[in-house]
Amino acid sequence: MSLYSKQDPRVYKLDTLKQFSEDEKKLVIEYLKIEKYYRYALKEMNAKIENLDDYCENTFAHNPIHHIESRIKSPENVIEKIHRRGFPVTIDTLKNLIYDVSGMRVICHYINDIYQIIALLSKQKDIKVRLTKDYIVSPKPSGYRSVHIVFDISIYFGQEITIPVEIQFRTIAMDMWASLEHELRYKSNNEFTESDKIALKQYSDDLYQVDLNMQKLYIQKTTGDRDDD
Repeated sequence: MSLYSKQDPRVYKLDTLKQFSEDEKKLVIEYLKIEKYYRYALKEMNAKIENLDDYCENTFAHNPIHHIESRIKSPENVIEKIHRRGFPVTIDTLKNLIYDVSGMRVICHYINDIYQIIALLSKQKDIKVRLTKDYIVSPKPSGYRSVHIVFDISIYFGQEITIPVEIQFRTIAMDMWASLEHELRYKSNNEFTESDKIALKQYSDDLYQVDLNMQKLYIQKTTGDRDDD
């Protein structure tokens, strides 16, 4: 059962708190007091990335970003993650150990686009990189590829507040694979076999090669630099 009002998803139905333990209730109430800051941070980061996409179009005649998705974790998902990680159910845990309350997915056209946007973002004075996991250079055993970066972004409302925002950077092909893999793995009625896992990993490798080939073709067509070997 959702904890938010159907009329306004930002309005929390406090009468549903009875489903939580006392520690969980306290965390939810404290979280609702600061949730707006995570929303503000997400809006600021979204604006920065859209501006960088415009900058690349004007400077390099190329839009690196295909589309952007974003979300704020619900109180239920925050609590679930805290339990899954084995952390204490406290507001300090939320503030100091949960980095993806504000989350974004930036889908780029080419692999090079991902690293270009990351480099440009990292140069911004009010943003600092807290954590980086590059699953393109080192894919997960499942075949999952993406770059995950937690940025600390400063927002200003009477005082400076630093909020973490996790961004997952993927190409269109990587996003397709991840979306379908999630659909198959978590929404299938049948258990995944070892041969299924091997097949998914191979499909990921095949798509990665397509990514490389499409990027090579793009470079050839835009720069005239051909490599026919």
